[in-house]
Amino acid sequence: MRRPFTGTLLGIFIGVAISVILARQGIWPMDQLTLFLVPAVTGLAGMTLLSLGREGGTAALVVSLVVLLPMAVWGALGLGELNEHGQLNGGCEVVAASDIDQTTVTDTSRRDPFEIDPEGGLDWAATSPTPFVDYEWEIHVVLGGIPVPLDSGTEPNDAGSLINGAEIPAIGVYAEERGLAVDLLTGVYEVGGFASSCDGFGFVKLVADGFDTVALIALGVGLVLLIALIALTFTGRATPAVDVGSREYVVDRPPEDDV
Repeated sequence: MRRPFTGTLLGIFIGVAISVILARQGIWPMDQLTLFLVPAVTGLAGMTLLSLGREGGTAALVVSLVVLLPMAVWGALGLGELNEHGQLNGGCEVVAASDIDQTTVTDTSRRDPFEIDPEGGLDWAATSPTPFVDYEWEIHVVLGGIPVPLDSGTEPNDAGSLINGAEIPAIGVYAEERGLAVDLLTGVYEVGGFASSCDGFGFVKLVADGFDTVALIALGVGLVLLIALIALTFTGRATPAVDVGSREYVVDRPPEDDV
């Protein structure tokens, strides 16, 4: 009864492991496609594998589809953003330079993000059409199409400057001071935010050499779950019944002696 739902869960977690590896290796961010559509597809595959050749399981199939269909629909909405570029609204401009790359926010894209060395430095500058006085600002990262706030605050800007920016000589030190683990700062991310009337987003890639710890863990977990799914696929299948029908057996008896 429960095998289809077990296959669904195994498939979903395998898909999540694939998404983590893609993001950590700088191939693609964890957007709607990778965080929802890929797990939905692998979950559907797992459900199908553990449903073939088995009797019953209708309730488990229904529950599985209730879980998978919303994931697939939300993930498929990201297909229109395959080659989306960074955007800025409100007349502002943002430029940035790292030890290995330089760009403007609007030049970045999912396929061509701004590259940053987590062990290096970063400089950025933003200009606005009018001075922002006593304004609020926020920075967030988008995961699966959902903005997750990273930092926010207020700035007085009493001088009425049109330029704002920062020079970060060591990103690792900067991150540690804010409670972020340096070894987690790898992969591709969609980063957005706003300051007063300006808002926008861009794509950054924190480069890493080879497989980092998180990617290796995701790879190991994914392989274990895949092996478990394959093992369950070939066990517990229903054996088709064989209808031998009814037969009449005649027992030969030795002839009786004539009286």
